[in-house]
Amino acid sequence: MIVVLRDRTKTEERTCERKERTLTPERNTSKTEVSDKAVLVGQKPVKNYMIACMTAFTGGSNQIVIKARGRAICKAVDTFELLRRAFMKDVQLQEIKICTEQVTREGDRKSNVSAIEITLTKP
Repeated sequence: MIVVLRDRTKTEERTCERKERTLTPERNTSKTEVSDKAVLVGQKPVKNYMIACMTAFTGGSNQIVIKARGRAICKAVDTFELLRRAFMKDVQLQEIKICTEQVTREGDRKSNVSAIEITLTKP
């Protein structure tokens, strides 16, 4: 995408090219089963992810996977802790998976990003 900028005081034009950032993991991520619900944690407040988990549990799902990468890992842990301690005390921790994903950033740079998957079950 090319953006043309015009200076109002001068008649010359400057062009700059916009670069799109894409993050693509190089390794195959494990897919959850059809009966599993996944809550992907990102930049929204923790309250939104707690509501998503509670909605999935009240919708009839017995198992939920909370997934997060990088800086969002602390929000995923906070979501689980608040859900377990305050809202749904019968939720049990089934499994925690911690891994490192290698992603390709702009300019074919590779970097490692930590990831977590917290699996919760409701009896």
